Amino acid sequence: MRIIAGIHRTRQIDAPEGLVTRPMTDRVRENLFNLLGDTVVNATVLDLFCGSGALGIEALSRGAARVTFVDADREAVRVVEANCARLGLQKQARILRRDALAPGQWVRPVGAKDYTLIFVDPPYKMSADPAGQAQLAAMAGALVGLDCVAQGALAMLRAERGIKPGLPWPGFELSDGRSYGTTTLYLMTYLGKARQ
Repeated sequence: MRIIAGIHRTRQIDAPEGLVTRPMTDRVRENLFNLLGDTVVNATVLDLFCGSGALGIEALSRGAARVTFVDADREAVRVVEANCARLGLQKQARILRRDALAPGQWVRPVGAKDYTLIFVDPPYKMSADPAGQAQLAAMAGALVGLDCVAQGALAMLRAERGIKPGLPWPGFELSDGRSYGTTTLYLMTYLGKARQ
């Protein structure tokens, strides 16, 4: 896999072996970042179910300030650590082996900036299943309840094309949905607690 743009453009990164993760193709990733545009610059990013870390690393390459990577899989976390070390991104990266659905256990240290960009890339079966959809919505609600999401923050959910993943989440407004091959990317904007 390669980084598409920014200061690390064309650099290669590794993905975990096996079928645990589904790395986003270069084409889909490029379209996502075209949609996000300048919102990536100086962003405080949360990369949930991060897999290889490709989304968060692409964001750092394009000017994001810092990224918190979260994945429960040991091999995925090892690969993200190796990718960030190879690119010299350790100071901008916080890499956590945690359950992305339980943000109260890991959300952020005191004094950290609120997240302005959130990537959520769960297993397709989770976003397709009503129980999984409820878990994702509860996770979003927990993040909001922990006062760690900036008003106007963008959240991206990746799902299998044709799936209606129970959006928008409470406090969020669905702002875009684009399909590329077998994947659909949904963008939501956080409206703030007053609008929930």
